[in-house]
Amino acid sequence: MKVGIITFHASHNYGSMLQAYALQQVVTSLGHDCRIINLRTPRQKKFYSPFYLKGGLRSKIKAIAYPAVAVNDWRKSRLFEKFLRTHLLLTPTEYSSSEQLRHASLDFDIIISGSDQIWNTCCFDHEPAYFLDFCNDAKRVAYAPSMGPDPENQVEPRLYPMLAAHLRRYDAIAVREQRTASIVSRILADGTTPPTVLDPTLLLPTSHWSHLAGDTPIISGDYIFVYTPWLHQQLYAKAESIAQRTGMTVICSSYHFYHQWHRRPHFRFYTAVGPIEFLNLIKFSRFVVCGSFHAVAFAILFGKPFYVLDGMADGRIAPLLSDLSIKHCASLSDDLFSSSALDFSASALDAKRVDSLEFISKALA
Repeated sequence: MKVGIITFHASHNYGSMLQAYALQQVVTSLGHDCRIINLRTPRQKKFYSPFYLKGGLRSKIKAIAYPAVAVNDWRKSRLFEKFLRTHLLLTPTEYSSSEQLRHASLDFDIIISGSDQIWNTCCFDHEPAYFLDFCNDAKRVAYAPSMGPDPENQVEPRLYPMLAAHLRRYDAIAVREQRTASIVSRILADGTTPPTVLDPTLLLPTSHWSHLAGDTPIISGDYIFVYTPWLHQQLYAKAESIAQRTGMTVICSSYHFYHQWHRRPHFRFYTAVGPIEFLNLIKFSRFVVCGSFHAVAFAILFGKPFYVLDGMADGRIAPLLSDLSIKHCASLSDDLFSSSALDFSASALDAKRVDSLEFISKALA
C-alpha cells in the first residue's frame, strides 16, 4: 500500500520531528511504501526561522547582548533541517497550505493523520489539512493525534459541527489521550469513543533510539538534562535544587532565561541541539528535568529518572505516568533519587505497544 502521513513533521520541536520519524518507521516496517506529506506553511517556516526573534524588542536586545545564543540558534535550525532531509521520507513536492493540497494529485491508498497535537485547533500552525479535508479517494486513518494538554478548553464548541463533518469521514480513529478521546466522542455524538494508543516514539524499541543517539556522549561526566519548550522558570529552580543535592552539572538545551541562569554555579547552556543531539543528551544523562511530553517519553525509553513539572495536571502526560505507575515523577520525592535507573511498569508499556501496533496493522490492511 502507498501510505501518506500528515503531521507536524517540520516543526523545529524535538518531539514533533521524532514522532513523525517514528510513525514513518513503523509504517515502513509493516511493508508499506510510506511518505510524509511535506506541508510547510509560511507562518510555520517564519516561526522556526533562526532569524525570527520571538518576543519582540526584548528578544532583539538579548540577541545583541548575547550573540553566542543567536549563533547557536542558527546552528540548531540547521541541525533540524539536516534531520528533515536525511531521516524523513518526504513527498517530492512541498505544499504551503491546505488549499494547495486540495488541488494536488496525491497517489496514496491510505492517508494517516498523526501523531502530535495536530488536532489542537489553538496551535499557531494548525491547518484543516490535519483533519484530511483534502483527501478524496484514499482511506482515512487517525493514529494518536492529540487535541492538546487541556482539550476541554482548547477546542471551542462552535467548531464541533465542522470537526464532526471531518471526523465522520475517517475509516479508523485512535487518539493519544483519554481526554482527546472524550472530546472526539462529544463531537461525534454517536455513542462511540475512539481507543487510545501510544505516541509513535514509544512504539520503536529503545535499541533503535539508542543507535540513532550514537555511542559517544556529547557532554562528558554526570549531568542533569533540562528541557522545556515553554517559559518555565520554576523548572530551572527545580534543576538547581537537584544539582545542589547531587553535585551534578545542569545542561540546558534551550536559551530560556539564559541571561538569568548562565552564571549560576551548576548551569551550562548547550543550545546547538537538533533531534539526534536531543536523544544523545537524554541517553547519557543521569537525571532529566522537563516540562515536555516527549522528554518524558524518551526518559522512559532510556530508563532515566526524571521529574516533570505539573505532570499530573497535563492531559497528555498524566495518563502515561498513571499507566506506568510512575506518578511520583511529577513530584520531587525521595523515590526519584533511590536508583540510577527508572523503575516503571514495563509490562504495561509492552501491552499498550502490542495494542497500538495491532491498531495500525488492521487500519492499514
